[in-house]
Amino acid sequence: MMDLEQIMPARIAEHRAIGLAGERRIGLGCMALTGIYGSVGREQAIATIIAALDHGVTLFDTAPLYGNGANETLLGDVLGGRPDATIATKFGLYADAGGSLYRDSRPAQIRQSVEASLTRLRRDRIDLLIQHRTDPNTPDDDVQACIEDLISAGKVAEFGISGVSAELIASRPMGYAIGAVQNELSLATGSKGAEVAASAARGACFMAFSPLGRGILTGSKPSRPDDLRTSMPAFAQLSTNGRCHNGSSGDDIESGGQASARRALAWALAQGANVVAIPGCRSPDHVAAIFDDADGLTAVRAPMIEDKLSQHVSD
Repeated sequence: MMDLEQIMPARIAEHRAIGLAGERRIGLGCMALTGIYGSVGREQAIATIIAALDHGVTLFDTAPLYGNGANETLLGDVLGGRPDATIATKFGLYADAGGSLYRDSRPAQIRQSVEASLTRLRRDRIDLLIQHRTDPNTPDDDVQACIEDLISAGKVAEFGISGVSAELIASRPMGYAIGAVQNELSLATGSKGAEVAASAARGACFMAFSPLGRGILTGSKPSRPDDLRTSMPAFAQLSTNGRCHNGSSGDDIESGGQASARRALAWALAQGANVVAIPGCRSPDHVAAIFDDADGLTAVRAPMIEDKLSQHVSD
């Protein structure tokens, strides 16, 4: 039985999840709108964001890395002046001229990144600023001090971390305020109960990115050479035998991409009351397939979904 010291942070984490994304605890991951899974025209990208708004979405997730700033610019153009839209963006992971990724969370770089994000997003304050990946060359104390300065200056509302283990979450000093943890979570990755629980113990919501397994859980297959998924082993296996790495295909979960998406999202949300799912969409039709009747997603029980999936898992 949980004691009061455990209950209070967990309740705070639940309230943070609802405060961030609403009662449904679902937001829109915007990375794919600027090309990582194949090019998306600007008009289609804008229509996708507007469709999400029309479906009651209030949380939008982006990063300077996505499209080298183009993703933030897109959101700024559509959402910059809307007080009803919450935007989460990041710092600390960037791409050089050759496309290679590097980490940089030095305080000077954080401040420069935040100012650039504010300009692109057309905002005076970032609702949630997430360290995209930890930087082994910069002490956490330096990062935290810089974030606290930015919060005091009114440029950042809350701070989060991404791509971290349960051990790292738990090891952060209790004086470090963490409002969110963002990690991948889906039926394809399997349950990450330790990470969800460690987040709740810190009073943080858990933002599940790629809750549809980058489309693998809905039977989506990469069809363009500029789709990053063509280089991912799970999709190579799916193309070969129609089954993803855990032995299931999107149609195995339930026939029809729309039903599969809803079951996958319901499973992710059932992993904890502090979980917020941020599926990505590339078109208004994709938004409709995911967010139509989204209010009923939390009614689907995780064990039922897992039983459905386990029927198709290879020995």
